[in-house]
Amino acid sequence: MKRCCKRVDITDRKLIDRAVRDCLHGKMTRGDTIRMFSEYAKVPPEAIRPICEKAPQLMDGLINSVVDGIQQEIISKAYVVKPIRYRQQVDKCNGKVRTIGIQDIKQQLYDYIAVYAMDELFRKKLCFYQCGALKNKGNEFGAAAIKKWIDNLNMRWAWQSDVRHYYETISKRKLKRLLKRDIDNPDILHLVFFLIDTFEGGLSIGSYLSQYLANYYLSYAYHYASEKIMKVRKHRNRTAETTNTVAHVLLQMDDILIIARSQKDLKAAVREFCKYVNEFLGLEIKDTAKFIDLSTEYIDILGRKISRKSLTVRSSNFIRFRRTAKKVRIKVCRKESIPLSLARSYIGRYGAIKHSDTKRFQKKYHVLEDLKRCKEIVSTHERRKNNYGKDEIYAATVKCSILSA
Repeated sequence: MKRCCKRVDITDRKLIDRAVRDCLHGKMTRGDTIRMFSEYAKVPPEAIRPICEKAPQLMDGLINSVVDGIQQEIISKAYVVKPIRYRQQVDKCNGKVRTIGIQDIKQQLYDYIAVYAMDELFRKKLCFYQCGALKNKGNEFGAAAIKKWIDNLNMRWAWQSDVRHYYETISKRKLKRLLKRDIDNPDILHLVFFLIDTFEGGLSIGSYLSQYLANYYLSYAYHYASEKIMKVRKHRNRTAETTNTVAHVLLQMDDILIIARSQKDLKAAVREFCKYVNEFLGLEIKDTAKFIDLSTEYIDILGRKISRKSLTVRSSNFIRFRRTAKKVRIKVCRKESIPLSLARSYIGRYGAIKHSDTKRFQKKYHVLEDLKRCKEIVSTHERRKNNYGKDEIYAATVKCSILSA
């Protein structure tokens, strides 16, 4: 079995610099970020704050000091992070109460470095139709794939379920064993194992590293379902043929969808799949699992209801966007300015209906016209933000350089 990440140097300054800059994007003005800059640059926070707030383009010196400090900590394996704080949060989409981990900015930096260092592992092990929290694998991608599959009349049955308390019930011991088997790099393993040990229970919801590890852990179930569950078909000429029982598999983090050509094949595959998930991964499939007749029923996943006749948005998502669209339309009709927060909300929620059967609704509420307006508002704000205070910031930059000297 070929192992990954053998040639990755986790102490490489370019890797650390890219991870730090990506992690800090949009977080420059946070209090913990400013305190971290102060710690590494040996400059008082009051001298750093004006630069962070008004001229992020002048932050290179401070970022370089963080990169140098983090690099030395990784070389010496002297990682120091604050304990993760946990709080309860209600998921607006389904009403579930989730325990969210709030990490210190320094641990977030380590998360990014670990993920970037394990890029080869994730590229090779994560499966094509894993759609949870992965770049270019969003809800639109998954919904389009499902629609294509079920439009094939040979696909008659589907099974849908999810894992009970997935993040919390992932076995750290099993996860470490799998990582050790797949990664041939002790420096990466040392950092990743340190970060895993900071989580309470299994993995931590809200952690950048956790979302990749969660996808990696369940990729074993994906491979098993799509490659290992087989059946033997005997022909009249006394020959036998081995074929896959499962036709298609899609995962949205811990939401599982399996499609097969017949109900008999699907039930046999589900029994084997659930046994594997329970015995090998130590996870429990929820009792709410259901079999779906694709000729008459729809699949409710990825925020959409997908059937052979249509692809529509889930009611709760549609209602939220309609409410936002009405507010924007009223502002436009009254010739009032659209608040920045409302414009951002409009752009974000538009993605839920973009590729659904909502042409009449979009025409009625002038969705494309208002979307263009909202994008212009956000774009104008970003340009002003980047150009704001250059003259004023010069004095603060000089003060910062004098204090650091």
